[in-house]
Parts: sequence; C-alpha cells; structure tokens
Amino acid sequence: MEKEIEIEDYDIEIIMLEQYKHLNIILENSYCSTCKKASTITNYKSYLNKLNDIILRGFCLNCGGPVNRYIETGENIQSAAVAEHIKNVLKISKNKKF
Repeated sequence: MEKEIEIEDYDIEIIMLEQYKHLNIILENSYCSTCKKASTITNYKSYLNKLNDIILRGFCLNCGGPVNRYIETGENIQSAAVAEHIKNVLKISKNKKF
C-alpha cells in the first residue's frame, strides 16, 4: 500500500498549474471541525496521496485544532502526471544515501 509522501510548496505550485493562484483562497477557507466553521489553515505540511491529490495537514487559526484540506489535483490529467513524477523523484532521492 502506497503511503502519502511529503511535498513542498514549490511542488504544489508545479502540480496545481494555473490553479495555484487560488491557493490562498483554499487556505483561508478550510473547515475546522472544532469551530464548526471555515477557518484559515496554518502551520501546514503538504502531502501527495495515492490518487495524486494534495493533502494539507495543519491547524486552525482560531482554535489551534487540527485541520485537513484536500485539493483534488489527481483528476486533472496534466496535474496527475506532474504529481506522479514528483512522487517518483522524491522516492528515488529518499532511497539514496549521501
């Protein structure tokens, strides 16, 4: 079973293509299950899942509770191909010993 792989913000920019300009809107409109309303996700880490979707795992700006946000990039053929390439490169680089 393939697990999630951590990525950086510059990877998100490459994967999301033109949609990257909307990332701040996504970050500012993440649902907090503690507050029961939309909030801003902060101090997040980014991951790619097996479907090549981006997962943001962070914290609510208001209460500090955990917040997750999924960005469905795997449905876009071009974005999915870029995400798959990034995953493969990261897997190779993590297996190398320097």
